[in-house]
Amino acid sequence: MAIPTRDKSLGNGLGGQRWRRYADAFDRVERCASQGYFLEAIAILDSLIGDRLASRLGHLQGDDSIKVEPIGRLCGALIGYKNAPGVEHDPEFRAVTADIRVWSETRNDAMHGVARIFRPEDTATSFDAAMNIHGQTVLDGIAVLRRFDRLDTAARQARKDIPAHKRFPATWPAAFFPEERSGTPRPVESDAR
Repeated sequence: MAIPTRDKSLGNGLGGQRWRRYADAFDRVERCASQGYFLEAIAILDSLIGDRLASRLGHLQGDDSIKVEPIGRLCGALIGYKNAPGVEHDPEFRAVTADIRVWSETRNDAMHGVARIFRPEDTATSFDAAMNIHGQTVLDGIAVLRRFDRLDTAARQARKDIPAHKRFPATWPAAFFPEERSGTPRPVESDAR
C-alpha cells in the first residue's frame, strides 16, 4: 500500500481549496458538538490537527510533499520519541505539540473505548452517558487546534526571508475561527501548506 502524500500549494488554487475545506470541516465540528455527535467531531478534529502537524513538519524539513501519518507519529517526528529529539526546536510549538499528544490519548479513549466496559463498575454507565463524557474531548481538541493555528500563523507572518504573499498558512484567514471570518472567500492564493 502506498503512503498518501499531501502536496504543497504552489499558486495553483490548492491553498484556496484547502481553506474552504478547513472552514467547512471546522464548522461541521461545531455543529456536531452542539448536537452531541462527539465522535464525529473528534474524528474531524483528528484530521484537521494531523494535517496542520504534517504541514509544520514539512515546513521544518523543507519538503514539497508531506506523508500523511497519524497524529502520534507526527508528534514524535516533531517533538521526539524516547531516543530522538524531533525536528521542532521552538519551545511554544513543542509545548502545543505535547498538548496535542495528550489530547490524542483522550481521542483514542473516545474512538476506541466508548462502547467497551472495562470493569464491573462501568456497567452502571449508560452508553449515552459514556458518549457525553467526550464532549470535553471535543472542546479540548478545538482548543489545541486553535492554539497551534495561531502560533503557526504568527510564525509564518514573522518570516522576512520569504515574499509577503507566502507568509500565510492555508488556514488563513480564520478557518478555525468562524466568529472572525469576514464571509468572503480566502483573499490571497499563497504558497501555503
